[in-house]
Amino acid sequence: MILYIGEWAMYALTKVQAVLIVIVIVLAAIGVAMYFATSKPSAPPTTTPPATTTTTTTTTTTTTTTTTPSVPTLTIGNTTIRVSSDLANFVAACKSGSIPAGSVEIIFGHALASNEIPAFNKVIQDFMREYPCIKVTVKPYADMNSLKSAVIAAVAVGQPGAGPDVFTWAHDWIGSFADAGRIVALDKYLPPESIQDIRAQLLPVAATAVTYKLKMYGVPYAGEAIALIINKRMVSTPPTTFDEMKAIMQQFYNPGQEKYGLAYQIDPYHIYPWITAFGGYWYDQLTDTIGVNSTQTREGLIFFIENILPYLYYQALDAPAQPNLFFTEKAPMIITGPWNLAGINQTIGLNNVIVEAIPPIIINNTKYIPKPFSGFRNMYITALAEQGGKNRVLASILFTLYVGLNDDDVKTLMVENGYVPVKLSVLQYLEANKDKYPIVYGFAQAVINSTPMPNSPKMDVVWNVGTYLNAIINAYTDAMSAGKPQSEAIQAAVAKVGPQLDQAYAEIMQALSTLTT
Repeated sequence: MILYIGEWAMYALTKVQAVLIVIVIVLAAIGVAMYFATSKPSAPPTTTPPATTTTTTTTTTTTTTTTTPSVPTLTIGNTTIRVSSDLANFVAACKSGSIPAGSVEIIFGHALASNEIPAFNKVIQDFMREYPCIKVTVKPYADMNSLKSAVIAAVAVGQPGAGPDVFTWAHDWIGSFADAGRIVALDKYLPPESIQDIRAQLLPVAATAVTYKLKMYGVPYAGEAIALIINKRMVSTPPTTFDEMKAIMQQFYNPGQEKYGLAYQIDPYHIYPWITAFGGYWYDQLTDTIGVNSTQTREGLIFFIENILPYLYYQALDAPAQPNLFFTEKAPMIITGPWNLAGINQTIGLNNVIVEAIPPIIINNTKYIPKPFSGFRNMYITALAEQGGKNRVLASILFTLYVGLNDDDVKTLMVENGYVPVKLSVLQYLEANKDKYPIVYGFAQAVINSTPMPNSPKMDVVWNVGTYLNAIINAYTDAMSAGKPQSEAIQAAVAKVGPQLDQAYAEIMQALSTLTT
């Protein structure tokens, strides 16, 4: 069996930095908790610059007046944030015509699928109409690896126009790209008030995902995470708890008739919700610790082996075998991400499925929430923008802010591309219109319940836990293939958990000891 590990991961925090960032993370956690408590995102606060204040102190001989200057603001759609004077002046000159139309060119790189491009083109046209001095030249790349290589090569050359000034990809590249000086933090050109205002507009987990070493790299505009997708033609009532989900798996599992309880790809990314449900983790970026063999991680993996693995098609636990089981209605449910929606639409039809967050596990009246990994589509600013001069970097910053903060265009990407928005006001709109966008809404619940993939380069090493996870699962599949009772196959896999995870920990730590961060 081959385990697939997605193209995810990248950030690193030292322990000193972890202490410094803890306040931000705690506030983010509080924000998420509040979100759950209300079942919908609260409207972001209206952001206005601090008023100019005058303090007068009078004595018998002296009067001292101190004035705190106000910070200029920028309004994007219905969102107002505080910005630097440079950016505010640039926007005013751009709109007034003081800067000639189309005279500031920025290159936008992407590796979007063909069906995603039309919506982005609308966003770009909206942006250029509002800021006529800026010309956005679109540079498509064949795939993620081509885009990554192009950015690396262009920044190394250091020639403006040699590559993208701004590009979009998931947040997992931030750590390695920031450490190499390939991308630029917003903090470098915007005051702290800007960062505060931007973060206040976003789902806390999304803002946290693009934060690296206390700096904000870009603006996320969409998120994704795996969720439970149910075939309504096979299951009339979606499960609300894991026990109900397990009952459905038991009902449909009949391998003699090629029927299975659940379609589920197994690898470190997909199995993560069960690890986190019991407090386990692969790598905790906040504390900079490896948890692959922690007690909680073992507990989550054993729960998966005992309660989910027995209802799967064990002979091919990867893609495309597992999604195909759902497409052909050999399984009533699948746990997967939005990347399989096209296949579902072509076979079952999106109108015949329900998407919801993986249901909670309830044991002895205690609720355990599975938290899948999440990835966030981000707008990165590259070092090439800086090398192109002041106006080029300001235009790149403005474009980055626009894509993430303009409600109308975030909605365009949601409606036309099925993206899960992470701007709170658009999430609020989605909540109010969930009947119109049930698929997006279902995945949004998964994102809200998620844990951002670490953006540290250390995670590249930690993903190697997949080799040891493979050995554990193979103990089950080998026993089943040998004709042993399923109970013995489960015991064989459980017996491997401790030794294999201990070995994974030892080898990961050895590899990390040679990693320069």
